[in-house]
Amino acid sequence: MQQQDQTKDYFRVAAEDWHQKSKDGRSDYSALEGRRHAVLSAIDEIKDARRFLDVGCGSGQLVIAAAQRGLNAEGIDFASEMIELCEANRKEAGVEAEFTEGSFFDVDLKAGSYDIISAQGFIEYFSPDDMMLIFKRCFELLRPGGSLLVGSRNRLFNAVSFNAFTEVESELGILEALVNECIALHTSESQEAAFEALRAHERMDPHPDSHPATGVPVDVRYQYSPADLTGRLRSSGFTPTTLFPIYFHGLPGAIRKARPDLHFQLANAVAEFTLRDQRLTPFCSTFVLHVTK
Repeated sequence: MQQQDQTKDYFRVAAEDWHQKSKDGRSDYSALEGRRHAVLSAIDEIKDARRFLDVGCGSGQLVIAAAQRGLNAEGIDFASEMIELCEANRKEAGVEAEFTEGSFFDVDLKAGSYDIISAQGFIEYFSPDDMMLIFKRCFELLRPGGSLLVGSRNRLFNAVSFNAFTEVESELGILEALVNECIALHTSESQEAAFEALRAHERMDPHPDSHPATGVPVDVRYQYSPADLTGRLRSSGFTPTTLFPIYFHGLPGAIRKARPDLHFQLANAVAEFTLRDQRLTPFCSTFVLHVTK
């Protein structure tokens, strides 16, 4: 509960700042926008989808975009300040959408009633055990054949970032496993080949009790590799279909700090044409996984 309290306290205070990070047309790079683009790309390919739910909806940008595509769109967030922003943004966009304040575990939702559920920047604030409960509830809420899109901080990136996170993985003894998974993804020529290769690497990695600063003041923001997360989702009854690598880091950390302009140029350029290129995943700091019921 301490982690949940820390998370809620942060997002209540930082709601407006988080909203600014989610806006389109930024001069830098927005991982929030990148994940949203991946979800909307999937939505555009799902036929006959009618009902959409965004769990941990933040300031509501994804819900609004789904509503603009003609879906019955809903969002849930436990921070009242976020819901207030959602309503303001909805009115400004001139669309119909429903926003609910509360916990995903407590809000009354009808089983089998959703075609698409999205959870972006959400699972990192729950323990692995609680995350499995989230997946169970998503499975129950989706219709047969429905889609779940989960965004995760990418643990594989720790293997190639060569920073304090790399040291943490080395101390935990899982650096070799992460590197082997990087090789499997980077050498897979298709999404199908990538998921087949990941089967050999599915596992549940241990997590540190604390980690280097991430910009959000909570004790732990959980990270997962695609193989780890895919294995957990398979055990919940889901089938993986697409891996979206998000936020390409083309420069070493020290150079990125010295030349942020070049770093953002590379990130934005790559994002325009490699949304579904699984080979880039080890070099991206987050990813979105599309699975179906």
